[in-house]
Amino acid sequence: MEVFEKKNINKVLAIVKSICYLLLLSFIFCFGNVQAALAHTPHDDIYQVELSPTYDQDETLYIIVRGIYLKSTDGGQSWKRIVRGLDNINNLAALSTYAQTNKTLFLSSFGDGIYKSDDAGESWMKTNKGLDSLDIDLISISPHDADVVLATGSQKGLYKTNNGGEDWQKVIENDKITAIAFLPENKNKVIIGNNQGKLNLSSDGGESWQQLANFRQSGAVTAIAFSPNFSSDLTFFVGTEKAGIYKTVDQGQSFLNVNQGLSDPLIKDIAVVSDSQNNLTLLASAGNQGIFRSKNGGKTWEKYSQSLTKDVQADSPSFEDRDHFSYLRISPNFTEDKTVFLAGFNGLFKSTDGGRVWQELETLSPRTIIALDVSPDYQNDSTIAIAAYNKEAYISNDQGNSWRPINKGLTIPRYKKDLANPIFIEVPRFYEIMFSPNYRNDKTLFAVLAYKVLKSTDGGNNWDLIPIKPVHGYSTRGMTMAISADFVKDKTVYLATKYGGLIYKSTNGGKNFSVAGKIDHALNALVISPNFSSDQTLYASSPDGIYQTVDGGATWELTTDSPELGDKTWSQLAISPNYQADQTVIAGSDKGLFKTKDAGTTWEKIVGSAYGGNGYVEAIAFSPNFKNDQTFLVTIRGKGVFKTVNGGETFSQIDALIEQNHSLSPLLTISTSSVPIKFSPSYATDNTIYGFGTAGADVLKSTDGGQTWQIISVPRSESQIDNFVTSLKVVNLVFHIYPFLGFIAALVLALPSYLLLGYLGLEKKLPLHKWQIKSGGAFVVFLAVLLVLYT
Repeated sequence: MEVFEKKNINKVLAIVKSICYLLLLSFIFCFGNVQAALAHTPHDDIYQVELSPTYDQDETLYIIVRGIYLKSTDGGQSWKRIVRGLDNINNLAALSTYAQTNKTLFLSSFGDGIYKSDDAGESWMKTNKGLDSLDIDLISISPHDADVVLATGSQKGLYKTNNGGEDWQKVIENDKITAIAFLPENKNKVIIGNNQGKLNLSSDGGESWQQLANFRQSGAVTAIAFSPNFSSDLTFFVGTEKAGIYKTVDQGQSFLNVNQGLSDPLIKDIAVVSDSQNNLTLLASAGNQGIFRSKNGGKTWEKYSQSLTKDVQADSPSFEDRDHFSYLRISPNFTEDKTVFLAGFNGLFKSTDGGRVWQELETLSPRTIIALDVSPDYQNDSTIAIAAYNKEAYISNDQGNSWRPINKGLTIPRYKKDLANPIFIEVPRFYEIMFSPNYRNDKTLFAVLAYKVLKSTDGGNNWDLIPIKPVHGYSTRGMTMAISADFVKDKTVYLATKYGGLIYKSTNGGKNFSVAGKIDHALNALVISPNFSSDQTLYASSPDGIYQTVDGGATWELTTDSPELGDKTWSQLAISPNYQADQTVIAGSDKGLFKTKDAGTTWEKIVGSAYGGNGYVEAIAFSPNFKNDQTFLVTIRGKGVFKTVNGGETFSQIDALIEQNHSLSPLLTISTSSVPIKFSPSYATDNTIYGFGTAGADVLKSTDGGQTWQIISVPRSESQIDNFVTSLKVVNLVFHIYPFLGFIAALVLALPSYLLLGYLGLEKKLPLHKWQIKSGGAFVVFLAVLLVLYT
């Protein structure tokens, strides 16, 4: 009997195994193209990539991604945010590294001018003297002398410095320069190309110019690359916008178009390497098709773009100035390590086989923390909550030592017929996470997503969608939230739209919202009086000023309409916890800190010599014990975090953060509604402050009032049950879109079950009649079909 049972068990296992394989193959076949929505979130639009000249030793590279500067010291596997000296308001544009040392770099921006680093990109200083435009989109250091640099205006003009950026002179007035290359054999010679296809040569370091070539009907000159053997072969290559690549073997006296096999004429960059026999190998990046390689000096080309990916967004009118692929950089030891990096609109790509196969690197991490809050009962429950940019939210009940994911049910399968892969998984894009002021009793959390607001009444275990009725002309993307301190009684919650200035209000604890008023300006911040139940006061900041309401949001008045407060971009707000008595609000702008002590009637500038007085304010946070300790923190872009203990009369820099190149501020261009500095409600006794500001899943924590900081890395944690439920939702969606697959699935599931019953001969082993077994099998088929039809 035992042998019989073992034999039949093995039969059952074999059949089940076969069925599982069949189901797995069916699932892969049907759903193999299911992808996460916005695979790059944040979208990794790489403006430029540059390698350290000693990359083969230190694996250091630098990128500008979505206007943000990041540095990697492990070949692009991880990235570090640099904050020291980068006080730019606008996006960063271009990078250049000095060829003879890894210390010197220059960085340009779309509106803030030029920055220089002398410590391998760890800190930066502005070098704008002599520039008549701060909109600089291309910069290049001479490989012969780090003091000689050329930079181009985004619209027109060419600037030069001979003293490392101490001052600049304009050497070309009107032309739009699109490419710069210093000749390898002569430090005084430099070639530039413009947007009309003209090539000009200077023999005096850029002081004067003469035309070298004119590539008619080729569009802009986009790249100039010299042969490593230029002194002997006199060869260099020119990339163009519309006509592919030109080659000269006589130092530019004549050019030949070399495009055989080059199916994309939009050339963005060219790299040239030479072997021991002086044979030239070329790599060229093309704006639409990726990488092409020539092994014979440009005579013929082969496409090398395996695993490169594109985003259709680059083809939209909104991004007409962005191509799918652009800058190309090769390792200084390319002949040995075959390492190449490629900047793309859809991300940064790396190849270690000379460009044949590419790997997509993560730069802007979807795990970057963009929202944080501390429980109002922190002294007793030790609870904090965080949300990452994409998909992930966590809660900790032990001051950050361990974390539990609170993402249940937030991933939703979607279908869009016009997409290449129409079935995708929509994941939450967080902007804010907030505790109810009565969290100790109601366990309520709120979360603001890209276009949604969620509420949980069980500490984040489950979420309910709060309906927000859209209003024509106003966007609900990325709203900012404010909750009444007397929430337990008045149940009041506000939402302000970042785009359009609409104010929503709920008086039933966030179950639903209705429009309370409007400001008709983009809103950056919203704060609510701690005595709202009696004074009905809120403040909102918009680029044009600070608005106040004293009737619960129905009407708003601009409080900063005096001439001395004009010409400022108002961004941040913080309201005193003792507002009823001191009437104090702090406002931050791109030109410093301002304070009102009379509820917005008048404003005065807080002149803090420690932070410079005119810095761009990124965050402000009051101590909950402000009445007694007169403490608040402020983050100044490029300079770090500053603390005052006398209400703003003097400030001291928090050295521990800036020394580690950290700041309590969100990444530029990565939107958030959350304040990146959060005091413990029991700060008076525990001296604890939390914050975020790195390029990853890190919480910054201080337990001594900000003197020292601990970096808490939040590990990735996913619920397998939630993933399984998401998979079932995908199956359900597929069956709705493709009903015929339901019948196939029914057969796949039911037929083997029916056959299994007969194969095992259960009518002989069990006290059942044969008709009962057959009927049972048929019933299984029937149930499976019903299940499929139901789903």
